[in-house]
Amino acid sequence: MKTWLLAVPLLVLSVGCGPAASECVCSVSTVLGERDVACGTSLCVGPDGYACSLRGALSVSAGSCSTTGPMNPNTCTPKACNGACGSVPDGCGGALSCGGCAADQRCSSTNTCESRCAGVTCAASERCEPTTGACVMSACARAGAVCGVVDGQACGTCPGTSVCASTRQQCLETVATVPVQYVFSTALVGDRLFVTGVTSLQANGRDLYVVDLVTKQTQRLAMGTVLSPVATNGTSVFWTEAMGARRLGPGETQPTTISGLNGYCADLLVTSQHLFCGYGGSARLGVSGFGIKRVPLAGGAVTWVKEFLNSARMALGAPYLFYVGTTDNFASFATLGAIDTTDGSDQVLVSGGALDSRFIMVDADAYYFVSNQTGATLTRMPFTAAQSTDLVTSESGLSRDTTVLQGDSLFTVAKVGGVEGLWRVPVANPSGRSLVLSAADLKVTAQTSTSNLHATSGDWVFVTGSTVYRTVGAGR
Repeated sequence: MKTWLLAVPLLVLSVGCGPAASECVCSVSTVLGERDVACGTSLCVGPDGYACSLRGALSVSAGSCSTTGPMNPNTCTPKACNGACGSVPDGCGGALSCGGCAADQRCSSTNTCESRCAGVTCAASERCEPTTGACVMSACARAGAVCGVVDGQACGTCPGTSVCASTRQQCLETVATVPVQYVFSTALVGDRLFVTGVTSLQANGRDLYVVDLVTKQTQRLAMGTVLSPVATNGTSVFWTEAMGARRLGPGETQPTTISGLNGYCADLLVTSQHLFCGYGGSARLGVSGFGIKRVPLAGGAVTWVKEFLNSARMALGAPYLFYVGTTDNFASFATLGAIDTTDGSDQVLVSGGALDSRFIMVDADAYYFVSNQTGATLTRMPFTAAQSTDLVTSESGLSRDTTVLQGDSLFTVAKVGGVEGLWRVPVANPSGRSLVLSAADLKVTAQTSTSNLHATSGDWVFVTGSTVYRTVGAGR
């Protein structure tokens, strides 16, 4: 009620109208604008010289009470709810009960129904629950989904020509197909993927291609001459040919030669100062002059780090060079060891027929190897503890080329519990593993398998058959 209405009772008393009964408020239009006039049981003069009439209109008063009798209470028409909720003044001194709202709504301070989530701000991984208005973890966050639909909730769309993976955790796109039949090795430097392969298994040397992940263009760098896997120190790419080790630095179009190697390397490892080559040979045929050679990148004498080791694979955990290979004439018993590169001392860590000779990885705290006593089992052995941990057992074997250490987890392409795909295995809690990409996402078929896997800052790059794929716009 407006403040000027406080004068009404005084005016009523001054003209002898007697005390007002139940008050009725009329809201009417006049030449002076809208007016709310309070009247009792008599037709009393209101402010500005106006008074209620029996019809609820205002008329100029003569300054005394009307003699036409008591006021008709119907003169003031109560307001209707008209979509309002809760308790609302009826405009005639009473209140209207306008009811409630739907289950997923609430009655606002302005007596209108609104969503329970109106004005609620939740964290990026949460959503507002419509029935309660509380922030809860979203279905997308629970599933780790970045695209597709989970429990009726849209989790996002994939950019460009990429499509949503079956796990809904990644968006996938096809980058390029390298013109080889068999891919042997890859190395990722920035947005460029270097790939070696052959058009037939009868080829003596491998071709080398570089695939630009941004432009999706493929360029051949060498044809039929590559004799090792490609390796990188983060900026340059290395491989070996008959003339020696070859190096292609950033921004260079032609490789330079590092002398000292003139044969096949089963594995190639590069540090800031040296190149290590698992030099070719065959213990089975009794051929000598094979093992691990070290070549200074700046030039200098080539030295043997370890001799008489067949098909050596290597990993560096400075100052130790870890290796795994076979030493017997039948290439059946593998040995895993570590060489101190400062003094050349050699220590055998694991040996015997249970060791898989093609797998060795190292991080800052432990080394990893694969045994095949009960399936292919990936094991972690800390440097400072005697107790190892089995991380995952795969029914389809495990490969170093499709295993990546990233943060607190190990990612590996494996078949676990009959489900094949890219698995995330938390190092501290191996049983908490989860599927990141399915075999269908990896494009695995009866004829093709995923041969190489790389992690970028937020996405994956992998090769299946001779086709390069990548994930886009997602994190791990």
